[in-house]
Amino acid sequence: MSEATHEHAFVWDGQELLPCACGADMMAIESVLSAAADDARRAAGEAHYTGCRLRQESEAVELWMCDAPSQVLQELEAIHPGVYVIHNDAPHTLSELLKLMHSIDLSALRSRAIEVNRIGPETDGYLLIGVGTDVAIAQAWFEAEYPDDLFRFTAAEPVIHRGWPRCVEPV
Repeated sequence: MSEATHEHAFVWDGQELLPCACGADMMAIESVLSAAADDARRAAGEAHYTGCRLRQESEAVELWMCDAPSQVLQELEAIHPGVYVIHNDAPHTLSELLKLMHSIDLSALRSRAIEVNRIGPETDGYLLIGVGTDVAIAQAWFEAEYPDDLFRFTAAEPVIHRGWPRCVEPV
């Protein structure tokens, strides 16, 4: 594999994470990528930032934004050349998703036999709803109440914490 297409492979030997055969250290890469991710969030701001994933294997930050202007894209490339893989087509920003998430009345949903066990924003601009009841019924209700293609749905078991019989855990 050429250097341009090399993806690092880090191996857990049972006691520690070993560097890639090329010598790359995952923790060193992660510290650089974390700084780049912080810079991206700051540059995009609440008006455009949706989420990101650190891709240590390819030394990249995969970044989702919602309609960020070209000035933001140029600023990011100038700050960290070649580090970002940018998706500027996320349907919603993180701030929109968090506001929506906090507005959903989970107890009212339970009264409709919709048990939401997980809820939280995904990096690509949707709100993930994990339900312990019928997913199709939950999806139909949410799509009738919120027609703007905001959600993704999955079956999810309740998250049990010590001392708590049940709780909803943000994803």
